[in-house]
Amino acid sequence: MREEKAIAVAEQLAEGSSVNSIVRLAKVDVSTVKRLKKRLGEHAQAFHEGRVQQIEVDSLQGDERYGFAGSKKQQIWEAELIDPASKFVISHQQGPRNQDLIRRLLEDGARRLKHPQDLVLFSDGLASYESLFPEIFGQAYQPSRQSLQGRPPKIRYRIPRSLAHVQVVKQQQGRRLVGIDIRFAHGSRQRVAQALEKLGYQVPNTSAIERRNGTARLMASSQVRRSLAFAKRLETNLALGWWALTVYNWARPHRSLRQPLAQPQGKKRYRQRSPAVALGLADHIFSIPDILLAQVFL
Repeated sequence: MREEKAIAVAEQLAEGSSVNSIVRLAKVDVSTVKRLKKRLGEHAQAFHEGRVQQIEVDSLQGDERYGFAGSKKQQIWEAELIDPASKFVISHQQGPRNQDLIRRLLEDGARRLKHPQDLVLFSDGLASYESLFPEIFGQAYQPSRQSLQGRPPKIRYRIPRSLAHVQVVKQQQGRRLVGIDIRFAHGSRQRVAQALEKLGYQVPNTSAIERRNGTARLMASSQVRRSLAFAKRLETNLALGWWALTVYNWARPHRSLRQPLAQPQGKKRYRQRSPAVALGLADHIFSIPDILLAQVFL
């Protein structure tokens, strides 16, 4: 496949186009699109792995969303951690919505951070966040023995003053939101207040990750709930998830991140920034060819 054809297919996949639509528009064989889709996912995952390390953030938001793979009746979940200040998605995991998914999400996020014990995590009310947060982000210590007999006490975890976890639990009646319950699961409220002040928030919320969920559904048709679209295979959903994530982080300008220019240049009054630029991982918005031609280690 010629380079310009591969770029065109990659761009259309990032826009949520179906395989049949891409075949018609790009005039390529369906097997070519499927093969390229898999390679794009592998490349995007390696791209993310090589560049998203030692990240400095003050807070994170975590949430899950479901799509469909195999049939419209079979849900597949994606869980992500996002930096609400830069809108950069730090961690992405897929699988059944259970404790293992949340464990993989939090462990992957923690290993990418420079200071994993100096942040506030805002999440939904899923019990796994509350139970796993001290183990993954806290400080482990061995309690002293009360006697010389029996087994030694189990390792426990201490939450330092620089660490906190808040759960934002939505109260719903059917599909209608009727209230929100804020639960301070771990850490001090003072640390939470500091994070909220930096973000410009009045109350704890998960607005950044929820808006990211809406964007992700536009970039992958298998994520759309009220439609007939679904991924034929789990591998397809995994590949599209990683490709859409990488394009979002590095190649998409985010309106809330733009900065006014000191000297307007004609009609141009703002400097557009992607989440990667806002986080300091890049000095410009990447193009699709920039991502595709970047060296990665598989």
